[in-house]
Amino acid sequence: MATIDERITRALSIFRHLQRAPANRELLLDLVFVDVGGGPYDSDTKDAGRRRFEEDLGFVHKGLSANRPRYDRGRDVYEFQGFGAFRPLGFSDEELDTLAFLSEAFGPDAPHGDQVQALLHRIGEMLPDNQQDALLLRRNRMQIRLRRKDTDEVDPIVENALNRALRRQVLRFAYISPSQADEIPRIHTVEPWNRFFDLTRGHFYLDAFMREVDGPHGLWKARQWMRYRIGRILADGIQVLPERLPPSPPIRPRHKLDYLLAPEIARLGQVSRHFDDMEVLPPDNEGWVRVTATTDNLFMACRQLLSYGPSCRVVGEREARQHMEALVEGLGRMYNDNQQNS
Repeated sequence: MATIDERITRALSIFRHLQRAPANRELLLDLVFVDVGGGPYDSDTKDAGRRRFEEDLGFVHKGLSANRPRYDRGRDVYEFQGFGAFRPLGFSDEELDTLAFLSEAFGPDAPHGDQVQALLHRIGEMLPDNQQDALLLRRNRMQIRLRRKDTDEVDPIVENALNRALRRQVLRFAYISPSQADEIPRIHTVEPWNRFFDLTRGHFYLDAFMREVDGPHGLWKARQWMRYRIGRILADGIQVLPERLPPSPPIRPRHKLDYLLAPEIARLGQVSRHFDDMEVLPPDNEGWVRVTATTDNLFMACRQLLSYGPSCRVVGEREARQHMEALVEGLGRMYNDNQQNS
């Protein structure tokens, strides 16, 4: 008969490994053996060892108060299902302030922003409910200071709904986009993951995974990442739905960038780190520097590079180059038309 300490040790081992990646039974048995030693699932019969393993899975929920790992029969793996009521961390006020600062400093467009936000979210899940609320309050205080720079008026009903739903529950709201010529609001159903202040545009945005959009032309199952200007979310009809968000955000698309910076930009070797996975190559004979990187937002990345003007030339990948060419051609047509009209 295993002692309670042994059962806790084995359950924690299973719980920790499944946070890293799904695993089948055989792999989990080996990993627990490495962690605790002593052949924890050795038995006279195979069924007895299997029952002990199932009891340990159940102890993750009954003994640790975490969510029991889910078995995916199709893939024959167990999957992490969240911390549930398991709250092993407790932070000081200074540590909570640091978490709040990191949450605001590493927005979706920051280098490795997604990875930092995912890590902070995982840390936050292990805090007791009152400290999770305190962390949100600290973030709100920081955002209030930034809000003075935002000319948008955000209805308190929208603010309250965002605070309740963010990283917890599915959200539904009516949204007005300037790209819709009919000016009819569309109903968006989204997974809200981050809220951030865009210093370039001077507005708050909601970084969300769009599930579907309902409008004059019917229902569209979007399934893509979207950034919503919070000032354009309507208070009328906004709903925090009962459905909980999954333990981790959906995977974002990754776009490769390959561009050249002129000598006057890169001469001192201090190239701005706008994107993930940046690699700055040595200058060529004329002093131009080649940079490769990745981004999850090609729309914003190309506009960032456009700010360099003629001192930057996108040479790849194909999608990024085509997007940049379309921007430059559009600007050229606009200025040519203006010149002819004048």
